[in-house]
Amino acid sequence: MKISRFDTIIWSIVSLLVGLILLVILLGNQLGLEVLQLRPGLDAATVSTKIHIQVTFADDLASIPNPAITFSPPVSGTTSIDGKTLTFQPVTPLQPNTDYQVILSEGISAENGRRLKEDITWQFHTSQPQILFIKPDENDPEQIYIADPSGTIVPKQLSQSPSSIKAFAVSPDGSRIAYSATTSESGQAGTSDIWLMNSDGSDAYLLLLPCVDAICSNPEWLPDGHRLIYERRQIPVPGAAAGNPRLYWLDLLTGETKPVFADSQRLGLFPVVSPDGKWLSFVSPQDMGIQLYNFDDGTSILVPNRMGTAVNWRPDSQTIAMADIVTQEQVWGINLSLFDVNTETSVNISEGMQVDDSGPVWSPDGQQIAFGHKIARSAMGRQIWLMNADGSHQIPLTDDTDIHHINFAWSPDGQFIIYQRYNLEELYAQPSVWIIDIQSGETMEIATPAMQPTWLP
Repeated sequence: MKISRFDTIIWSIVSLLVGLILLVILLGNQLGLEVLQLRPGLDAATVSTKIHIQVTFADDLASIPNPAITFSPPVSGTTSIDGKTLTFQPVTPLQPNTDYQVILSEGISAENGRRLKEDITWQFHTSQPQILFIKPDENDPEQIYIADPSGTIVPKQLSQSPSSIKAFAVSPDGSRIAYSATTSESGQAGTSDIWLMNSDGSDAYLLLLPCVDAICSNPEWLPDGHRLIYERRQIPVPGAAAGNPRLYWLDLLTGETKPVFADSQRLGLFPVVSPDGKWLSFVSPQDMGIQLYNFDDGTSILVPNRMGTAVNWRPDSQTIAMADIVTQEQVWGINLSLFDVNTETSVNISEGMQVDDSGPVWSPDGQQIAFGHKIARSAMGRQIWLMNADGSHQIPLTDDTDIHHINFAWSPDGQFIIYQRYNLEELYAQPSVWIIDIQSGETMEIATPAMQPTWLP
């Protein structure tokens, strides 16, 4: 067969391209895979106990060894890759005030053939979790304050909002706080906006939401740390009552906001995202229940519920704990139940119907539940109780019927619970924030007046 001059040129070009590709692969293997950023950084201090470890490379990743990342002291978790980023997500929060050594394993490879030639080791130190709550400042608007759980440091004001803050949420890594505040602009009385600030109170700014003539509130973070879900209630005319609540997305990277659901008639309030980010639970007034919406496939599970309060997700994202009204002839009570999202079955875990149990909150390891308990239809204050994850071994942590306890939150290490309390016997009682040591039962006041306590991990 005679080979033409044109064929020779084509084969030369193909051979050259193949050679260049092989050369790139060879050089890539020789140069190795470059690490651009470690998070947390080398020798970083005051790192959140809920941090997700991230390593950003110069090239898109193809594969990782098992394990790709290890810790001392040991940490259990899951590792994933997305483009140039490797992420390690711990199963439970890290220990506070602890030095961690991280080893990134050699053998991580990129799509262009480059590989990490040797282990990379670095260290960081976790912070001691702090307590956040809402408290009026000296000019009366309600602000976000921070306090040390030891009670030895005077609470410090973080926000400087010209109007009262009504709700807030800490980002998954503890670096930022989203909060809803009533607007101070003239002609917008009764409306509220959503703001964002760093967890030290710096760089507060108004998120660009279309919240004119509307109440935007109750922000809820997604695990990725750059998206929020919030409630929006439209006010048809100034001074009129707010409309029905609907749920909206907000992308903090692009500023885009849009309804969560295409159906504009679908209502929702008290949104809670599961720890793994796959589920959204919310109260559905239309359905008289709790809707569990799956982000992956768009399906929903309706859990009948007449209580209309937010649920609490177990850390493994497989079970929700919730309170509901139970009735039998002329007798009623409030019971707790667990709903399994895999089997779609529910089990009552309260001890009898003649109780008023509410506010269930899972411990960080998912092995216990703290909840409010009192005798149904009694004038006594609700107490803090503990039980195992299956409802067994129910015991009280507090026993003062003149005090009403609500809004429980576990410390990341599971040693303490912060809560809000009222003295029912005190005229014009102010809400206050307290902390209790679960093992000793010792309690301590953090601040008065104060409300809505949560942890800054």
